[in-house]
Amino acid sequence: MQIAYPLEVIGLSAQLLKVQDNIPICASIISQRLALHSLELGPEWVADHVKDLVKNREIVLEGLSPLGKDAVKGGEGAIYLWAKLPDQYRDDFEVVRWLAQKHGVILIPGCSSGCPGYVRISFGGLIEDQCRVASQRLKRGLEELVNEGMS
Repeated sequence: MQIAYPLEVIGLSAQLLKVQDNIPICASIISQRLALHSLELGPEWVADHVKDLVKNREIVLEGLSPLGKDAVKGGEGAIYLWAKLPDQYRDDFEVVRWLAQKHGVILIPGCSSGCPGYVRISFGGLIEDQCRVASQRLKRGLEELVNEGMS
């Protein structure tokens, strides 16, 4: 497990150490309730939701296509993908800021997880239409990034 926190906050690391053991060994209450709800509704409910995730994954992959097929990793058993930005864009935070401000789409910079030059794209929790709109914005932004740069 990894936790990123500001080092300048005095005493925060000691407080985090008090709870860190519980995070990986104990599922949160909301996760437990969702699991119970899924079991109560049965495998059909779960299968329907997995189908939605598969659709969203394909939609997001299309949005990432300007980066090239080999740039995208992940999505097997997860609700996110990793994408490598073109080599000249090692400052992924600036790319994420630019995409948000200019194209209205928000990604997670790879530097927040120790992977500078990458972005993390979540596709869970969206209905298909929302995912499609976001993916179209992402594709336009990445096409501009690849072809013209950040302007």
